[in-house]
Amino acid sequence: MKSKREDRAKTAVVFDFDGTLIDTGEIKIDNYLQAFEHIFGTGKGEREIIKASSRRTYGANRFDQLADTLASVGLEATDEQKESWSRLYSSLNSKALVAVPEFLSVREVLRKLKNAGFALFAASGILEEEFIGEMTRRKLLDLFREAKGGDKLGFLRSLKKRGFRAILFVGDTEFDRKTAEEAGVRFYKVEKDRDIRALFGYVISLQEEEAGS
Repeated sequence: MKSKREDRAKTAVVFDFDGTLIDTGEIKIDNYLQAFEHIFGTGKGEREIIKASSRRTYGANRFDQLADTLASVGLEATDEQKESWSRLYSSLNSKALVAVPEFLSVREVLRKLKNAGFALFAASGILEEEFIGEMTRRKLLDLFREAKGGDKLGFLRSLKKRGFRAILFVGDTEFDRKTAEEAGVRFYKVEKDRDIRALFGYVISLQEEEAGS
């Protein structure tokens, strides 16, 4: 007969980063706007359109976000402009994220889930090198079996091929919800620290439900 730990190892819990593990709030949206205005020369008249695009696509790969914003303001961009915008956006985020804390309960809940035997993963729309660097700087990387940046949907789909009985994607945006639906996995939304605190009990219930089905 299999132990509880062996059963729990068949449940994968995948965490988004921005707004889920760390409390970014409006910081990255402001950085997105600042980088966009600097590279593409837009002004006050386009600011709300740009910020609305950033919020609507928040959590997506940054170049998919950029494509949406460019279309929203009726602009086209060269590859050089796109790369320049990405570098500036990365630079602004690197400076700002140093001061952004994790949600208060994050480390405790991650350790509880890991110690209970669940398979933990992290996925982000952030470029992979930046994502791994930020996770390493925060000493969060060791809590996860694997971390992947750049393509959350592709990563979730790849996990479905690894034999997990249940996969739960933990995120904070409607984009994350749609990504989970498209990948065919469950979704748990984080808005406040209380949602992180409640996650352990939710995962236990999910695992027991799947084990009994």
